[in-house]
Amino acid sequence: MLAFARLHLSGGVAADGTRLLSEESARRMAEWQVDCPEKYLLGDSWGLGWIRFDWHGHLLYGHDGNTIGQAAFLRVLPEAGLAVVLLTNGGNTRDLYEDLYREIFEELADVRIQDPLVLPEEPVDVDVTPYLGTYERASVRMEVLLEDERPVLRTTLMGPLAELEPEPVETYPMSPVSPGVFAVRPPGMETWAPVTFYALPTGEEYVHFGARATPRKPADG
Repeated sequence: MLAFARLHLSGGVAADGTRLLSEESARRMAEWQVDCPEKYLLGDSWGLGWIRFDWHGHLLYGHDGNTIGQAAFLRVLPEAGLAVVLLTNGGNTRDLYEDLYREIFEELADVRIQDPLVLPEEPVDVDVTPYLGTYERASVRMEVLLEDERPVLRTTLMGPLAELEPEPVETYPMSPVSPGVFAVRPPGMETWAPVTFYALPTGEEYVHFGARATPRKPADG
């Protein structure tokens, strides 16, 4: 992973001097292409493959990956020629990432990681009614419901993924942050995860959770 990061830091040239990417391709991969619909869990925009991060005025790029029992985090800070990768297969990986990268980047580059999602100091009143319903993609169904008058997010794994997880259904209480933005925190986690609702300019509605966009199903779908 670090060799791959070095390739991009050197403009597409591998450690042995072999050019694997043109300098223009390496540059364009890290350039802005589109904004992210939510800017807490990952970065604030995408390049061509790279996620872009604004850490208090410092531009980084990188990528994360998750599968059952494993997680990976890669961040590249071009201005300092610094790349950090975390590969782990246990524990609350997001909490680990937050703790380690905050310390490493502050110590090595005097750069502070982006601020985490936190609940407002004063409770906010956000109407969840417009977001109630079912959202679904190939492997996951998400339902936004009211339980005891409190909004919850219920996720259900489907297909092959459901056979691999001992608990394919999880329910998270949702705490309002701002219009269209809620926060959930699985038991044992220290960091909050965003649940963001939005619509495309063409009207299609989505929920963005776990770094994935999931479309809303029609009421009769």
